[in-house]
Amino acid sequence: MFISWFQSFRQSFWHPTHQTSSHPALVPRNRLTLEKHYQVSSTASIEALWQKMNDLAGLASWHPLITSTNAPNGQQATPGLIYRVFARWVPVPIKIFVEGVLPGEYISLRIFPVPGLEERAIYRLESTLCGTQISYSIKLKGWLSPVAWSFLRPYAARVAAALAQAAEQATVSGMMPNQYRDIFS
Repeated sequence: MFISWFQSFRQSFWHPTHQTSSHPALVPRNRLTLEKHYQVSSTASIEALWQKMNDLAGLASWHPLITSTNAPNGQQATPGLIYRVFARWVPVPIKIFVEGVLPGEYISLRIFPVPGLEERAIYRLESTLCGTQISYSIKLKGWLSPVAWSFLRPYAARVAAALAQAAEQATVSGMMPNQYRDIFS
């Protein structure tokens, strides 16, 4: 039963990538990676979504995997920045390296939770006719990937939706006091 589950899991998610070596005596290894992409539409503006996504200190307020972070208030993502977070499923701090940032469009992160596992997460924002599209891509590498994916799967599917909901709530709560203001006083 376990073997059939693993084979179906591997066929649906895993993509082999080959490492080549310049030394002819070395045999290239197959390195397996896991990739998954999630998309969700939001009524929040790109600016509101970017502000929520780029606030590293407030990451724990909306991200379903993260409970706290060591980033100071107001810390923005900049390439080369390394900070730490605490996740729900790992009791030790996790290092996150900000790989790339294009303001208003995307943030690329490298995450190193434990030896034997590397994660790459990319958040993208795109304006559409119906609102804003949020894309969240996750790529796991390493021999611990199948184990990590079994813990990450329920949370990873909710990351983009949680970002959209947090930005929409921030937008609505920012508009609510002005909505009922008396114009004659």
